[in-house]
Amino acid sequence: MKVAVMEVDTELITGRILGRGLNSLRVRFTLMIGTFCSIVAALVFYLLEAGSDFTHTLTTLGYIKLVASIAAASGFTYYMTGRLTRPIQNLKASTEAIASGDYSAVVTVDCNCEVGGLAESFRKMVARLNDNVSKINTLAYEDGVTGLPNRAVLSEIIDRNPDLKGHVLFIDLDRFKQVNDLYGHQVGDTLLQMAATRMMVDGLEITLDGMNRCLTPESVNLESAGCRLLFRFAGDEFVVLVTGSAGDKDVTDIAQQIIRSLAEPFVIGERQVQIGASVGIAVLGDEAVDAADTLKYADMAMYEAKSRGRGTYAFFDDQMRDRATDRCELERDFLHAIANDEIIVHYQPKINLASNSVEGYEALVRWAHPTRGLLYPGSFLDVVGTGDGLERIGRKVMSIVATDIPKLRASGISCRVAVNVCPTQFADDEFADRLTDYVKSLGVAPSNFELEVTEAVAMLDVEKARKHLLALKSAGFKLSIDDFGMGFSNLAQLSKLPYDSLKIDRSLISDIVTNHDSRIIVSAIVSMAHGLGHTVVAEGVETATQLEILRLLGCDTLQGYYLGIPVPFIDLIAEASRPTEPVAAVGF
Repeated sequence: MKVAVMEVDTELITGRILGRGLNSLRVRFTLMIGTFCSIVAALVFYLLEAGSDFTHTLTTLGYIKLVASIAAASGFTYYMTGRLTRPIQNLKASTEAIASGDYSAVVTVDCNCEVGGLAESFRKMVARLNDNVSKINTLAYEDGVTGLPNRAVLSEIIDRNPDLKGHVLFIDLDRFKQVNDLYGHQVGDTLLQMAATRMMVDGLEITLDGMNRCLTPESVNLESAGCRLLFRFAGDEFVVLVTGSAGDKDVTDIAQQIIRSLAEPFVIGERQVQIGASVGIAVLGDEAVDAADTLKYADMAMYEAKSRGRGTYAFFDDQMRDRATDRCELERDFLHAIANDEIIVHYQPKINLASNSVEGYEALVRWAHPTRGLLYPGSFLDVVGTGDGLERIGRKVMSIVATDIPKLRASGISCRVAVNVCPTQFADDEFADRLTDYVKSLGVAPSNFELEVTEAVAMLDVEKARKHLLALKSAGFKLSIDDFGMGFSNLAQLSKLPYDSLKIDRSLISDIVTNHDSRIIVSAIVSMAHGLGHTVVAEGVETATQLEILRLLGCDTLQGYYLGIPVPFIDLIAEASRPTEPVAAVGF
């Protein structure tokens, strides 16, 4: 691959013929000498006439000799100036060749005159230019860490070969980000270099030299059957291009070899680093799909492989295409969902076991889609959560709840309403002050709210979490650590956070009836939370047996479909007007 040559703007010299005709030095010097000789001859003849009493006349032979002398002088001048200007012509030819993009053109001037000195300077300039072009090519088309062709090369190959056939393998290194964050970028770069070498040697069974033979400056060598090319795409992502008529089984074998090659630990210094790879595969050459889209499909298939547990591969299929189309449609529809009041809230009760009454509600977001009906968070939060989508939803939920709370109180319901905190909002250094000011601007006291912060978000930056929670608590908010048991909390750090309740994740509650270990873990969590002065909430209670076990284990509050499904605000008012039925004990 070469950097495109910039065309020289010749507007200023348009219409001018350089170095030809009267603009030629040879012609100018020849005319000058001929004119000079003619003038000298005329002057001599004039002087002879003026200084003598005799009249001097030239015979025909004399005229011929005079003209011949002038012509001889002019011809000699033409010949000698040609010798002098030939190096300039050679230098001009070399510069034109280089200007047209031939940076390997040889400067053929070889003399000890001034032009030879100019030619030598020009050779140095060309050498420096070639060196700079080489560096530009390296920066533009070669990955600086692994030495592999980069994304620009892949894009150029795809653009220039729309009929390219074969397979695209999109590779993502599993757990690379954790390694990079833990050990630093230097170790991360070394790991990328080692991973690239393994993928080439053990996975694709090629070398850089072998791969370069498949690449020409303009395209892929399509005549090389089974050509395999490895590119550094971005970050911890790589792309393999397998050209030719290899079947799905052959490509599957390649994907498995790549996965196996990266499964073995990497030794970097004194560290042993374990990563892996997820691979997405898409077929090149489908008449209905261009090569650029095939790359996107391979990327989608890679994420499908990750969702299956990582360390595996997946082929792109029509179902993935449908999901991608569905995702695009949801992203498009969300642009106006908030403005059109399609984002709504359903309320689920939280039952206090000691008083056998509703002690609060959790506000759960829903999307009342105009054509798809009621959508639950799991079907749209991941799709619309990019950018500021989650923050916009968070503000909308807070606004709806703030509007509903006075109506609840007017109906005789004075319970707090729990609202989930958006992770991206919590990362803002000014989050606590902004949220407090926003709630007050809605005309509702912070004491009417319970804020649920997930364990994972709280543990991401403990000092920032402590700062936010202290400010929120002093403002009057009740605080809860949500989804406890899903992450890997440092309990010593968790104990330093100012929160009111600990909410056990539903994953620990779902098998509490059949799994002894789950009961032991929940019992330990309850004991720990009570020991630290916090109440315990268990979510995801679906059966009477789960309820009774959690009662015996000492949970303070329960939440789940068995106790009450999430309902719209209108239904909540209606239910609240009815007396709460006792939560019966169940034997097991």
